[in-house]
Amino acid sequence: MSTSLYDADYEALRALLKILRVNAKLTQVQLASAMRVGQSYVSKIERGESFVDVLLFAKWCEACGISPGVALDGLRDQKRPGRAR
Repeated sequence: MSTSLYDADYEALRALLKILRVNAKLTQVQLASAMRVGQSYVSKIERGESFVDVLLFAKWCEACGISPGVALDGLRDQKRPGRAR
């Protein structure tokens, strides 16, 4: 299965990552520093110009103070039929 950067599921993942960062009151620069990546990489993820791998996802969540599993549960719950988005 080939997934596009613009697939709806991938867009939902990017939106979740940005929400996590904003809710943690982190700028892109602060998040990038905590993850030991460049700010432009965080920006590219949020803008949909780069894929997120599982290790980066885990680091992102941890830097935002949330368990990766809890974040994925939230993403899954968004996709359940009958749930408000």
